[in-house]
Amino acid sequence: MKRQKLYLLILSWLMFGAMAVVSSCSKSDNNTPTVNADKTKLTALIDSVTLGYNAAVEGTKPGTYAAGSKATLKTALDLATATKDDTKATQASVNTAVANLRRAVVTFQSSLIQEVSAANLVAQWKFNGNANDATTNANNGTLKSGTVGTDKAPVDGNTLPVLVADRFGQANQAYEFNNGAYIEVPYKVALNPQAITVSAWCKRIDTNENNYIVSLNRWNGYKFQLQSANKPFFTATTTVGIFDKDAETGVVALNTWTHVATSYVDGTTKFYVNGALVKTWTDTKGAMKAVPELVNLCIGQQLPKDVYNRAPKAGQAADYFAYYGPSYFKGQLDDIRIYNRALTDAEIQSIFTIESTK
Repeated sequence: MKRQKLYLLILSWLMFGAMAVVSSCSKSDNNTPTVNADKTKLTALIDSVTLGYNAAVEGTKPGTYAAGSKATLKTALDLATATKDDTKATQASVNTAVANLRRAVVTFQSSLIQEVSAANLVAQWKFNGNANDATTNANNGTLKSGTVGTDKAPVDGNTLPVLVADRFGQANQAYEFNNGAYIEVPYKVALNPQAITVSAWCKRIDTNENNYIVSLNRWNGYKFQLQSANKPFFTATTTVGIFDKDAETGVVALNTWTHVATSYVDGTTKFYVNGALVKTWTDTKGAMKAVPELVNLCIGQQLPKDVYNRAPKAGQAADYFAYYGPSYFKGQLDDIRIYNRALTDAEIQSIFTIESTK
């Protein structure tokens, strides 16, 4: 009897112990299976994106990223890193983190500021200490003294363009033109396109009805200038005729650096001041014509000085190159571009944004 009671007591202890073990196991085991998500791709992507993030610079120039874009990418990086560090992350959540970070990278890459229509940029004169073309097209300019004088009595002004500080106060980063001074660029077919955009920064120091910025054989080819009311003015000879148009409402203030641009394509001429569209003309027809006689392009003058009053060589009228009076820019010019197509409004705005800061 005593032995039976002892067996019952031991059995009770064993049962209690088993229950205790079961209870103990149920408290420590949440029945969640061990997670073995593969984070190799996520880790490699995070490392790669982090390198790009650290190297990226925000700004307004080509090669930099738009302001605020790095902060957006950093948020995506932090979320991906949190998933990588989460020991309970499932494979599905890891895959989602990879996809989300890749999308964030695509968005970030789209914020990279790029050169505007580089494939159509025929020439770009930055005037950074010289008159060379910044593109690979080698449309380099030569400093020249130009023609001045009263009607039909041209004389040499004996003045060259002078390097001056640009709109940011940086020395020798723009040119001042006065007394007929100009920059001459050898003629190339590429400088005589069928459609065009001309963009420039100018600071006029006088009112002049023939404040020439860029000219290729004046009205016989195309010319971009400020007229007597200080409005941007464009002339082109096309397959239909000669068209003269101005910005109508856009005025360039005295002694103020101003961005001006014009574009021409068959059917449309546009003018822009400081990146904003100020006038659109839709009555200008035809593709721009090639000049009948090769004449070098001028920056700051109407024609090369050795062309005035010379006899034409391609069957034009005798007075084709006649000198009618002084036609040169009075002031400072910088960052001139010529494209072989009409840029969009957004592209002109992009140029203005890019060139508005150092």
